Amino acid sequence: MTTADLSKGDAERQSNLADERDLSRFGYGQQLRRTMSSFTSFCLAFSMITITGTLVGLFQPALSQVGGVAIWMWLIALLGVMLVMFVFMHMAARIPVTGYAYQWTSRITNSYYGWIVAVFGIITFTTGAVSIGVLLGAVYAPEFGLAATAPNAAYLSAAALTLGVIINAIGIKISGRVNNIAAILEMVGTTLIVLLLLAGTLFWFHRTQGFGVINNHGAAGVPGTHLSFVTYLLASTLPVLSLLGWEASADLAEETVDPRKTAPRAMFRAVIVSGIAGFFVMWIWAAAIKGSIPHAVAQQNSFFYVVDADLGRYAGWFIATVGFVSMMGCIIANIAVATRLLFSVSRDRLLPGSKQLAYVHPKLKTPVVSILVLWIAMVVINIAGAGNIFRIVAMAAAAYYFTYGATMVAVLVGHAKGKIPNARPDHFGLGKWLVPVTVAALLWCIAVIGAYMLPAVDHYVAAYFGVALLIGAGFTVYAWWALKTGRASIPETQADPEDRTTLDTSPVQSPFRPL
Repeated sequence: MTTADLSKGDAERQSNLADERDLSRFGYGQQLRRTMSSFTSFCLAFSMITITGTLVGLFQPALSQVGGVAIWMWLIALLGVMLVMFVFMHMAARIPVTGYAYQWTSRITNSYYGWIVAVFGIITFTTGAVSIGVLLGAVYAPEFGLAATAPNAAYLSAAALTLGVIINAIGIKISGRVNNIAAILEMVGTTLIVLLLLAGTLFWFHRTQGFGVINNHGAAGVPGTHLSFVTYLLASTLPVLSLLGWEASADLAEETVDPRKTAPRAMFRAVIVSGIAGFFVMWIWAAAIKGSIPHAVAQQNSFFYVVDADLGRYAGWFIATVGFVSMMGCIIANIAVATRLLFSVSRDRLLPGSKQLAYVHPKLKTPVVSILVLWIAMVVINIAGAGNIFRIVAMAAAAYYFTYGATMVAVLVGHAKGKIPNARPDHFGLGKWLVPVTVAALLWCIAVIGAYMLPAVDHYVAAYFGVALLIGAGFTVYAWWALKTGRASIPETQADPEDRTTLDTSPVQSPFRPL
């Protein structure tokens, strides 16, 4: 072993010790294995977003509903999501604890409200994993020689979720490596196909839609079709659903090296890369459609059809493989985040059986009981959804935005009370932009929730979410009782001499640095 290797090892140990001391300020010891690098944290957030995976399943419905103009919705969704992202970056740099929004809101408002946010979060990531599983099942059932039926989608979904659970139970190193591979394959593979479609559309493909498709407007691309406002809302499902889950980097803070810097950077990079890439990938894919859009959306899978028709069967097989791997990466990431949140609330004794749920396997360093319980919950949701893509997908998107919105409210309250700790100058911070950005983010969350709940065609989403909240209400009675009687508690945050409250008079800090 060289001197350089020893120096690197010493530096890593010193970094881990510093992270452990930082964690102890929040009342916790280091139980999970802290091995996630900046790149792995980015890959985790990128896998949660999975632009290729969501395009594989939702490219066709978006074009069917409003035509090529659906492409513009990526930019609208990106701008809205960035508002939420900046607030989450601000908080991740100040409270780097597994459980992210639950921990943040508990510490800057109170434990009772923090539990409500935890309920939203558990619903969010559990339904998020199932939604990608059902999407995978619906898309790939024909690829496996099965009929494209809801039961077959549910069966494949169950198999994918079970595989994701096994990989997560083995350990964060294995699940991290799988996520790295999935993210790299998605980035490289999708970029390769995009470049081929771009070159072909510009130089040698015939009878394609061309880049003017972005202004194509009408049901199934047929101009002049009358479209209702609700139809536009349904078409926005693609980018809104895709740009979710990037906050996973913050939830795995206790397994991340230097999380105060790493998590904000990972979230920023994942959202910006995915939002811009999603816009251009969908645009180039739509531009490369041969013949007519109605003909393309009539195919079994329009996304695969474009590649098959333009580049041949082998290229079609390749992008189908990329899509499958990216979806599996997203499922694995969702399960990791959901189990860590479940572990976090159990560590604070807020659930029945908390001792067992907070148990960390001494060798694997994973919360194996939480992972098993989550698997059971996902199977139940999978069966209840009966393989219906849009029911589960819409509920997942709504749940995400309830978590986002509830966190925004807590940040405003915490700021008003001066309870949000500041971070060192080299950590990310919104400075005096915190309140206006948080208010704008809250308005965006309300708009998205309204879009998913208010239209008559989406009332089933409200019904499903109501059932989930009713179940959560039962656990809320227990959690609040445990908090009231002192059986459960969230440790006090120990003061750091370098910390100041957000009410100080420090200069306004640009939201784009330091990254």
